Amino acid sequence: MTLLRNPKCYTDVCIDGKWYHYDHCGTRVYMLKGGASAEFDLNSEPLTEGELINQIKQISPF
Repeated sequence: MTLLRNPKCYTDVCIDGKWYHYDHCGTRVYMLKGGASAEFDLNSEPLTEGELINQIKQISPF
């Protein structure tokens, strides 16, 4: 699925039982775990949900 190019949009994805939040038009991803959420920087701005998931899998140490 293509991600909308709108900074007011976001996508939440579940990978291996962990939820991640991505605000469109950026390169930051947050793990949703309550309290202080882990923050990750993506290599580039993803254009599709599949690309977002692949980038998260490459950088997430969890």
